[in-house]
Amino acid sequence: MRPPNIVFVHVDQLHHAAISAYGCRYVHTPCIDRLVDEGTSFLESTTPMPQCCPARASWFTGRMSKEHGVVVNDVCPMDPTLPDLGAWLREKAGYDCVYAGKWHVTGRNVETSFRLLHPGHGYGELGDSNVARVACSFLWSRRSEQPFLLSVGLLNPHDCCYTAGASGGVGKFGLAAEMHGELPPLPANFDYGYARRQDLRVAEWTLDDWRYYRYVYYRMAEMVDREVGRIYEAVRRSPDADNTLFIFTSDHGDGLAFHANIQKGYMLEEAWRVPAVVCWPGHIEAGRRDAEHLVSGVDLAPTILDYAEAPPMPKMTVARSWRPLLERRGSPAGGWRDYVVGETSVGRMAVAIRDARVKTIVYPDAVQLFDIESDPLEMHDLASEPGSEAGLARHRAHLADYLNSIQVFEPPPGHADAAAVARYYEPCVSWYRRLREEVSA
Repeated sequence: MRPPNIVFVHVDQLHHAAISAYGCRYVHTPCIDRLVDEGTSFLESTTPMPQCCPARASWFTGRMSKEHGVVVNDVCPMDPTLPDLGAWLREKAGYDCVYAGKWHVTGRNVETSFRLLHPGHGYGELGDSNVARVACSFLWSRRSEQPFLLSVGLLNPHDCCYTAGASGGVGKFGLAAEMHGELPPLPANFDYGYARRQDLRVAEWTLDDWRYYRYVYYRMAEMVDREVGRIYEAVRRSPDADNTLFIFTSDHGDGLAFHANIQKGYMLEEAWRVPAVVCWPGHIEAGRRDAEHLVSGVDLAPTILDYAEAPPMPKMTVARSWRPLLERRGSPAGGWRDYVVGETSVGRMAVAIRDARVKTIVYPDAVQLFDIESDPLEMHDLASEPGSEAGLARHRAHLADYLNSIQVFEPPPGHADAAAVARYYEPCVSWYRRLREEVSA
């Protein structure tokens, strides 16, 4: 049998727990629930970097943010020497690589790597349905024996930034009195001193505004759920259904009022963790929820290449294929990773290290330590408490291993405009150099 077709459906800003199959009582996501029922979910799934462009560049290169150069949205282009999945699979494995919807990889034109079916739209409310329908048309009409990679970028629930007011104000709609009974409660770790943070987007919000934000966010999640289901049903009804692997994830999470946060860009769980589900009836176990293995969005490139029987792209330093985990073929060669790393350059730079139980967040001027097993909402920073030394030392060693494994991208003169280099690249590169020296000492 030839290598499988691969359908990669990704959404924007979906909180890892905003799925009814995982127990959320405030949202109804029957289509994503179906994926959970028919595939394998990775419950300990994280994004390489909790912002759109860096995370998406990692999906398509198998490299971390500081390696591919996209350290923030829009202004820092990807290293032009790096290959990406579309061009690589086409050249090395003969795949028809097609794309519909949101791309958002700074400095890389999607049409140089994929055959573009639909460019998407800046609002999921207006564009997601069209993107999904175009993807379905491709699946239903295709009759070629050539294997394909179809990547579909849906935008919602990212519309919460506009409809629910995460970019400022209280959003597109006013809060009607009749809605009060429908508003979900605030999470247990909501920070009631949020106004002191001087975040102008939320400083004037009332508690009802926060609950309204959560309400509208869940409705955005339900909107995109229907489009995910539309595409998955098209896969199941397509002529190639028996030989098509389906992958679903999000580029990052959303604050969703946890810690009184909105949007993304920080290393707390609400932004860092993401849903990830893989389906292929008859090949991948249905209904399995893997809470053991730490996986990352950076792993998507080697996973797709593995299933496509294509050679790995060069220098995918920390990325690992999920295939041995999905097929339960015993321990992968060398065993699976015992820690995962995420990083951010948005606002306050940070790098997070997570193992099965403990998580450390390292900032240029501070360190936080959380026991995720007993404190999943990260309400108690243990970094300065007695007994924290062992966890901090273990993660210091993991961080040293990570920093000595990756190849930090240093942009050549003229690679980006001088302002972008000075504001984003140089601080990132300088901090990582210092950090490597400190943790390796």
